[in-house]
Amino acid sequence: MASDRPTHLIRPVVHRDVVCPFCGLGCDDLTVEEEPPATLAVRSTDCPVARERFSRTPSAEPPRVAGVAVPLAEAVEAAAAVLAAAQAPLVAGLGTDVDGARAALSLAERLGAVVDHALSDGLYRNLAVLQRTGWIATTLAELRNRCDLLLVAGPDPAALHPRLFERWVAPAPAFQTPPSREVVFLCGEPLDATRTALSGIPVTVLPGDPAKIGDAAAALAAALADPSRALGAAGIAPGDIAALAERLRKARYAVVAWAASAFDEPHADLTVERLVRLVRDANRHTRCAGLPLAGHDNVVGVNQVCTWRFGVPLRTSLAGGMPLHDPHRFAWARYADVADAVVWVSTFRPEVPAFSAGQTVIALAPSGTAMAEEPAVFIPVGTPGIDHPAHVFRSDTVVALRARRLIDRGLPDVATVLKAIAAALPQEAPTC
Repeated sequence: MASDRPTHLIRPVVHRDVVCPFCGLGCDDLTVEEEPPATLAVRSTDCPVARERFSRTPSAEPPRVAGVAVPLAEAVEAAAAVLAAAQAPLVAGLGTDVDGARAALSLAERLGAVVDHALSDGLYRNLAVLQRTGWIATTLAELRNRCDLLLVAGPDPAALHPRLFERWVAPAPAFQTPPSREVVFLCGEPLDATRTALSGIPVTVLPGDPAKIGDAAAALAAALADPSRALGAAGIAPGDIAALAERLRKARYAVVAWAASAFDEPHADLTVERLVRLVRDANRHTRCAGLPLAGHDNVVGVNQVCTWRFGVPLRTSLAGGMPLHDPHRFAWARYADVADAVVWVSTFRPEVPAFSAGQTVIALAPSGTAMAEEPAVFIPVGTPGIDHPAHVFRSDTVVALRARRLIDRGLPDVATVLKAIAAALPQEAPTC
């Protein structure tokens, strides 16, 4: 029952130990205040991602078909009619929780659609290497509890994952006390917030050319094998390469971390491959592991669901009776040019890309989403971890965190809407 007291006299509701589902770190220590009417504010951290995403809670708006407000049931029927006539559908965006991913992939399988996540470019710079060569990877918990030398390759990952160093590098280990931890930035400068978070930890910066991270990794690997072969690379002097190689040799547990989404150079997967090979070569001398960072909008979780459901990752076609995985052909931005209908799911951010003129788009996104062109069907949906409980995967792929509901704006979750659309499709004719 609504209170008769003026809203300025109502004390805010305080939610503690809130899980943040947005950047892939899965921070679960947030304090979030709820003020009427359904306004959220993060009070426990200055993380720009958490503060901006939790504060964006506009009131619910009705679904639209061709720009006209309609009841949800009518929007579902309109979406089903569009998809029933589609010959080459695309189910993409896929910024959703695990249940939403399950429902999206089930619908895609029913339609014979191509599936991909909006942020799969960075993911595939890592997956391409994993598919070609394999790798030795670690977890965020191992980083915090075991690592004594962290080598950060390329741009500071805190630009994408703001609390990485605060949560996983600066704190004391939970299980043991290793030798003093140190951090080296290779071909990248730490952000001011990173320097603040690491104020009690030795930090070395080797500010080489960010476009030549792979060259620096290859030079390090060569120096590990034979110190006399130390050469300069990426603008870093031979002596600095040799010194870093020696520190890698002497480390008890070294971690090489990178955020592939931040690599701007062409063929960034080859840069990742050189970093992976550096980790492999370092293991000839000590214990070393890689930490590929990704995970905005639950891209890791959606890829996990796709892999366990179909045996292959995203960028897969479900037409023809069996999954066909092709990372080049079925990248969503490329396939959108030939798709005749697009289901775009974006629950974590109010963004829908501009599609080609005349493209038939069914958009499931938050209220207030700005779109370059009105979609054929727009269905406002809730945000996981704000409007409904949800499971999202952490960047290191090993932990699925449960985020709880904080407010109720009357918005449906993606899984409910997609299941309703699937149920509204014409039933397949029975086979003889």
